[in-house]
Amino acid sequence: MHIVITGGTRGIGQGMAREFLSQGHKVTFSGTSQNSVSNATKDLKGHFLGLVCDVRHKSQIEELLQQAKTQFGNIDIWINNAGVDQDRLTVDELDETEIKRVIDINVTGMIFGSAVAIKAMKEQGYGMIYNMEGLGSNNMVIQKTIIYGSSKRLLTYFSKAAGKELKTYKNIHVGTLQPGMVFTDLLLHNLGDDGMKVARILGNKVDDVAYYLVKKMLQGKKHIKFPSMIKAFPRLLIAPFKKREI
Repeated sequence: MHIVITGGTRGIGQGMAREFLSQGHKVTFSGTSQNSVSNATKDLKGHFLGLVCDVRHKSQIEELLQQAKTQFGNIDIWINNAGVDQDRLTVDELDETEIKRVIDINVTGMIFGSAVAIKAMKEQGYGMIYNMEGLGSNNMVIQKTIIYGSSKRLLTYFSKAAGKELKTYKNIHVGTLQPGMVFTDLLLHNLGDDGMKVARILGNKVDDVAYYLVKKMLQGKKHIKFPSMIKAFPRLLIAPFKKREI
């Protein structure tokens, strides 16, 4: 298979790229700078292509797709993973630049990516698109995350609606990935003491989450969530007696 991952130079995106490659698949991934792409390719093995792409610009995503197809052919799975967190401030404290940055990448970038991928998959007659959920997708509300959480809530609605628009295309689907708490830069950014306490209990390693998500994607599951409360419950029970390292 050929998989495209936006935001694949670090965190869960890079973890998924490694996992797909380890199973013999072809991977095209993007980052926001040549330096980030070059650093991400140092430890990768297999058939991969790293490209610079700013998802805020549809033309750059279209170029990403064309280069990916030229290198590895039709795209089986497209993952809109590129995303950023917000500064831990209330909405009235956030400046215009910060609000636009989060919305432009998390919302506009995801929509552009989906639109480009859907068009290509209609032409080839098949394909799967996944959008990366997060805080807000499940209606959880936490102070000073209002812009980030709103962006992920919109993503969930968009994914369902896009899927309905494709109901006549039996071999093209739009799904979602819910990774839960993963020890990445995005999670740890401005987490705070209270958030860190929760992360130590419920947080998961990138490789563990990537393995699970990739396995389910290759099985064709549409809406994939990790971890389930069944996995998390034992950690809650032993948390007072065990210190987990991050």
